[in-house]
Amino acid sequence: MTDELTALKAQCAAQQAQLQKLTIINQALMARVEAGSSAGALAPYAAFQQAAVLAEQVRERTAELHQAYDELRRSMADSESLRQSERWIRTITDNVPAMLAYLSADCRYLFTNRHYDQFYGMSRGSLQNASLLAAHGEAGRNRLQPYINQVLAGDTVQFEIAEYNAEQQHRQLLKSYVPHQDQQGHIIGFFVLCRDITERKQISETLRQANLHLEQRVQQRTAALTELNQQLEQARIVAEQANASKSQFLAAVSHDVLQPLNAARLFNGALVDLGLSDVAGQLTQSVANALDDMAELLRTLVDLSRLDAGQLDYQLTAVALAPMIERLYQEYLPQAQTKGIRLRVRSCPSQVITDPALLMRVMRNLLSNALRYTPTGGQVLLGWRKRAQMIELHVIDTGIGIDKSQYEAAFTAFTRLAPSAHRQEKGLGLGLAIVDKICGLLQHPIRLVSSLGKGSLFALSLPQTTLPILTPIMEPIRPRGSGAVIWVVDNELSICQAMHHLLTGWGYVVFTATSGSALASLSETATPPDLLIIDYHLTDCQPSDMAQSTENGVAVAMALRQQLGVQASALPILLVTADHSSTLAQQVKPWVTDILYKPIKPLKLRVMLQKLLALSGPVNPSG
Repeated sequence: MTDELTALKAQCAAQQAQLQKLTIINQALMARVEAGSSAGALAPYAAFQQAAVLAEQVRERTAELHQAYDELRRSMADSESLRQSERWIRTITDNVPAMLAYLSADCRYLFTNRHYDQFYGMSRGSLQNASLLAAHGEAGRNRLQPYINQVLAGDTVQFEIAEYNAEQQHRQLLKSYVPHQDQQGHIIGFFVLCRDITERKQISETLRQANLHLEQRVQQRTAALTELNQQLEQARIVAEQANASKSQFLAAVSHDVLQPLNAARLFNGALVDLGLSDVAGQLTQSVANALDDMAELLRTLVDLSRLDAGQLDYQLTAVALAPMIERLYQEYLPQAQTKGIRLRVRSCPSQVITDPALLMRVMRNLLSNALRYTPTGGQVLLGWRKRAQMIELHVIDTGIGIDKSQYEAAFTAFTRLAPSAHRQEKGLGLGLAIVDKICGLLQHPIRLVSSLGKGSLFALSLPQTTLPILTPIMEPIRPRGSGAVIWVVDNELSICQAMHHLLTGWGYVVFTATSGSALASLSETATPPDLLIIDYHLTDCQPSDMAQSTENGVAVAMALRQQLGVQASALPILLVTADHSSTLAQQVKPWVTDILYKPIKPLKLRVMLQKLLALSGPVNPSG
């Protein structure tokens, strides 16, 4: 670029000198023309003609010189712009934190930035037009030659290589070779980008060593955790065995322990229906009350054990609160009136998401507690309040209250905080413990606010919903005459005997079966049933032609329907069970008409029989 500028300047100077020379000649000619005008007529004309020709030539040469001069000035301006651009490019590349260079196809340096020169210990510009050997030497060039061959073949190349810098320090470089092609696609050179990645490699190695050390520590910890897991597995097996034993106990309590209690209730119900004397009637009613208390106590203990074992199932659904509140009011009003307590309720039009059976259990426990510990003349209120998207059910009483320091203890099992004057009240102190556990299971927060001697507030928070509640459309009950045939299937003889006495007293024709042979005999000889009452837990109570694996009442009932050749609508099935779980209820729902839970209350059984028999069509012509 500098050589071209010098040549242009010399050319401009020559043109200016020639212009000055032509100007002098022009002036001399004009002087001769003026001087010869006095010498004669022909000579001056010839001289003038010659001068005109020379003047035209001078003007042409002068125009050419001006044009050349203008081109020279433009070229000088372009050269200055190029020099300015070169300075900017140089400034930028010198400040890039990388080594940059450009080499021709014959591996001669045409450009290097400052970092490139400094790394290889070269002065600025000393590598211009120098070969690759100047920076790398013979050995270095031989190491780079495979990559140069690739880039000259048109491929972009990136590779790592170790080199020494000007201070003879060993550095790790990441190099990139990018080919440069002309318009015809020929490789005319290549760009070089070098980055010093020594520190990154050192950090990577440090991390590798740390990971190696960490792997060793992980292996040690893994071995320790494996040993601990083995111990935990052994503990888990022991816990599962204990839980299995507990489950077996719960199953035994739910069925075997409740069986004699269920039979006693049924026998006592049959006695009540015999029209005994006043004294005998009072005694049978006292027995019924005692049996109810025992059944409630057993159910409470079983439920508490199920909650502790995580075996109490639940089913969340949309529940309307207004019918539930009205039902609770009607259920507890006689108890409140007997004790002289004013029971008030505030109906709620909202719907909530909960398990209806477990919610009723919680509210019954809270209301029972409130009535138990509220003195005569006091008040109990079942109300509600809306809080954001929640409905808060309130049970408020004017009873003896609970000291704030005893709030936590109030929800502890087998804890009764009542003063000695109230210790004669029935209960084991399990009501609030069950409330707390059920609320935890359903994720319904419960809070207690109480003042000793003034009363208590229990608030239960339930998520509000607008989901529709599917209410089955019930046909109106059409009472049927006496003489309906009922089959009772239970492997406990006492249950069958009690059912026979009770149902016969109500005017039904009853057939019972306690074994497979008895059930087969019923199928062949007895009058076809209008209703089937069958226990869910059956052992050795299948007809002889049924599979031996059939061990529950639902399967036996389905087989009987098929054997009798009747449709589901023609033979209602009332399933009796001590299992209160919603899981079982969902499982048997498609196959049975209704479920009755042990221990059976005679009055509830009577109402259910009337409803089921009214809804079914007659199977037995005599029924």
